[in-house]
Amino acid sequence: MANANRPTWKELQNELRKLGDMTLPRFLDVTNFEVEDLYRNRGGWTALRRAAGFAAAASDPAIDTQLGRAFGRALHIDDTVRLTFMDAFFRGMVWPPETVREHRMQAMLDVALWGGTEPYADAAVRLSRIKGDRRVELVELAEILRGRARDTSSPLQADVPLCLHSRYSKNEVLAAFGVDKPAHMREGVKYIAEHRADVFFVTINKNEREYSESTRYSDYAITEELFHWESQSGLSATAPTAERYIHGSSTVHLLIRQTKRDEGWGAPPYTYAGPMRYVSCKGERPIAFVWKLDHALPSEVFQYAKATPDNALQADFAAES
Repeated sequence: MANANRPTWKELQNELRKLGDMTLPRFLDVTNFEVEDLYRNRGGWTALRRAAGFAAAASDPAIDTQLGRAFGRALHIDDTVRLTFMDAFFRGMVWPPETVREHRMQAMLDVALWGGTEPYADAAVRLSRIKGDRRVELVELAEILRGRARDTSSPLQADVPLCLHSRYSKNEVLAAFGVDKPAHMREGVKYIAEHRADVFFVTINKNEREYSESTRYSDYAITEELFHWESQSGLSATAPTAERYIHGSSTVHLLIRQTKRDEGWGAPPYTYAGPMRYVSCKGERPIAFVWKLDHALPSEVFQYAKATPDNALQADFAAES
């Protein structure tokens, strides 16, 4: 069902009451509603079952409301590796985590559901608070999301569980690289010494209400494999960070999204475009870089990220380099 014809909460409640209690996948299959209909600025499946008289009241309403909103923010997950882990985790099949990858995937779950403001050391305690109907709901959500996800390859790095061209929030990406309390990181770039990795978070459409003039950087795809990116406004060409970029002493990872506009599920996720290599640069404060991606952008990402007539001339120097 299209968002323009989104059912009201009352209509969803009446439909479930009429059909009787059932699983979330069955409800969506019978009614042809979209899973987003239950979560966009709403409390989700368990809240709907309570409203219809099929589930007991929450023991802690404040925490339950927080979880309902978090489940809605998790609807972007389209990484089948991660969804399989999520299903097994909440069925109690991978506890406790043993490998670095499992710990990182647990951290990604933790920040997705609890916000990423608290230390990872307490993640197990926080995740154990998800019980009963909400725990079952997560298992059913994993089934639904896995059914509509694109097939994903294994993560590009064994200990960094990010799959090429899958979607992640900023906090999930940083958790995958082992960054603790990732919600405290506000900048669009992050150097992670453990992995000698520079992570770039890029939003293509930067409007005046959401970005100051000094942060409306000129970022765009020149081709499916070449990307134009501007550094932070204070970066000089002789700074250690710039030298790291230019000399390739770190691996640069690109995360890209079209907009930061919240459509009712929180900030939009980024697509992981993978590593990219230095091609050329010019100027400073900011420095205009051109990078070559190891993997071509998906066509749908390239369409919103590609150079516009206003910045096409800026891309010319890339072709000449």
